[in-house]
Parts: sequence; structure tokens; C-alpha cells
Amino acid sequence: MRRVAAPALLLAVSGCWVPLEKGRQLEARVQRLEVETKEQAQELDVQLREKIALVDKKLREVQIKLDELNTVARAKGADLGVAVNRLGVELTRAKGELEAQAHNLAQLQQQVADSSKENEARLASLRGTGALDEAMARQKIAELPRPDDHAAVFALAQQVESGGDRGVAREVYLHFVKRWPRDEKAPEAAFRAGHLLAQQGKWREAVVVFGKVAEDYPRSERAPEALLQVAEGLVQLDRKGDARVVLEQLMADHPRTEAARKARARLTGLFPAKDARKAPPKRR
Repeated sequence: MRRVAAPALLLAVSGCWVPLEKGRQLEARVQRLEVETKEQAQELDVQLREKIALVDKKLREVQIKLDELNTVARAKGADLGVAVNRLGVELTRAKGELEAQAHNLAQLQQQVADSSKENEARLASLRGTGALDEAMARQKIAELPRPDDHAAVFALAQQVESGGDRGVAREVYLHFVKRWPRDEKAPEAAFRAGHLLAQQGKWREAVVVFGKVAEDYPRSERAPEALLQVAEGLVQLDRKGDARVVLEQLMADHPRTEAARKARARLTGLFPAKDARKAPPKRR
């Protein structure tokens, strides 16, 4: 039975690799968006505080005028009419300024709401590329008491996965593998990352990650199952011929494993034996 070396396996799936440069560009976009969002929020917050301060000032002025009016109400004679007229004019002016400031404040609040919706939409669009998941994973790791503790990072990945956030959990697992490639849990972390990609229907990326498990950790318990998942990914990508080669390699390299049994059954399902042709009739 033909065996395929790990480098050849990765060569077969090399077309599935997402360029590193594209990932860097997406990361840069997320970082710029985070900075712009923070700066915009700070600017709007300053404007909002200024408007609120102006409204408070006008309210105090109105209260002062009302107090003066109460004082004038106790006055007598001609002075009363003059004072009332003067206070009436000032009160009308203060009321107009207060209404204008209230209108400006409402506009500013609407601007803040619209800006928040726009930023949420932009972040959601980036989430589809995976860049936002990576940024959120970095943030969660940085928030750990000991970000360099490999056990804590692995536990974080499991916790996030249990919480249902597959994208962020995947990126934490991949960070673990990149940071501690020789750790005994690295094969499991890499396999979990591939599994989460497959659950999200990202078979191209999943094939690459599973292939790296088989290549970098060929003696790990996850290696046979990783090869099986590589084959499944290739089937999903309509590359059954490549899947057959991988399944045959799996059975040759790990013949007594459960994964090999599944590979044999998968081969039978993908390439059923043709019905035997009927023998020609004997001549008399």
C-alpha cells in the first residue's frame, strides 16, 4: 500500500492555506478600528460633558432669575413694573438658550448612538474574517493573572470553548500551539483548533491544522484521528482522490487504531466495489 510522507500530505492541501500577509492586514484593520473607536468615543464624551455643563449653567441662571422675581414680587410702586419687565426679558432669553442647548444635546446623543451602531457593524464584518476572534483571544490571554502560564492558557481555551465562542477558543488554542509547540498538550490544542474550524464549516483551514497535527506530532494519540479529519475535509472540498490517498496512509501508519477502522469504512463508502460482471454463456 502506498504511503505518503507528511510533507507530501501538506503539499496536497497547500492550496487551502490562508496567506499570512492577509492575516496581518486583517489584524491591522482591527487595531486601527479599535483606536478609532476609542478616540471617537472620547471625543463624543467630551462634547457630551460640555453640553451637559452648559445646560446645567442655564438651569442655574433660570433659577437665579426666578429667585430675583420672587424678591421683586415683594417690592412696591414703579420699581416693581420695571424689574418685572427686565426679568421677563432675561427669563425669555435664558429659556431660549436652554431649549437650544437641549436640542444640541439630543443631537449629540443621537450621534453617539449612530456611531455605536456603525462601529458594531464594522466589528461584526471583521468577525467574519477571523481577525476579530484573534484580537479578542489576545485580550483574554493578556487579562490572565499569568499570561505565560501554559496551563492557564489551555484552561482558558477550554473555558471559552465551553462557553460557545468557537472562534475565540480556536485562536486561544492556536496561540498555545505556537507559544508552546513542544508541550505535551500541544497536539490536543492543535486538534481542538482544527475541530472548531470544521464545526464552523471552514474546511480549508481545518485541513491545514489537522495536517500539521499529523506532521508535527505523528506519535501522538491524536495523529490517526487528525489524518481521518484531513481526509474528511478533502471530501468536503470535493477532492476525493486526495482523500483516498490520506485514508490509505492512515491505515498503513496506524493499522490497529479505531481511526484506521473508520478510514476503511469511509473508503468503502466513497469508492464502493463495482458489481462483478456476469460471466459470458458457455458455447455449445
